Amino acid sequence: MKRSVTVKKFFALICAALMLTGCGTSAAVEQTDKPAGEIVDKLASKALRLKITADDKIFFATLEDNATVRDFIKKLPTTLPMENLYGREMCYRYGAGALAESATRSDGYEVGDLIYWLPRGSFVILYKQNGELFERVQLGHVDGDLSFFDGGGDMEITFELAE
Repeated sequence: MKRSVTVKKFFALICAALMLTGCGTSAAVEQTDKPAGEIVDKLASKALRLKITADDKIFFATLEDNATVRDFIKKLPTTLPMENLYGREMCYRYGAGALAESATRSDGYEVGDLIYWLPRGSFVILYKQNGELFERVQLGHVDGDLSFFDGGGDMEITFELAE
């Protein structure tokens, strides 16, 4: 139990430090800051879930625990104008360096992966497989069938922590 309190304090200090440094965001993005304590409590419980709303469809994702995710959740809730790219992904480009860097991986992705591509600061939902291998930060994984995005166009998608 004492270790859990120490971990919570550590994450609270990290979140507070990141909040003080600030992050630039696009004018097209709506955002609201969440208290660091609320974020830390959800991370410590390992139950960090993301609600994703696209048109009338609702999806849920389980998020990883890494610095990039912690930086991303400070921007929630947010609505992002996402582009449908390459017939496989919904993408919003925050810009290089917009989110904290975490360990990357360079293996094959799974349909439903939420990733952050460092070179352009791209937040991506991978909805279709094409077999490509590329370096990315794993943010989490969306549950369910994402074929809704296949063949669709660009759209605004809302992201918020699930209750």
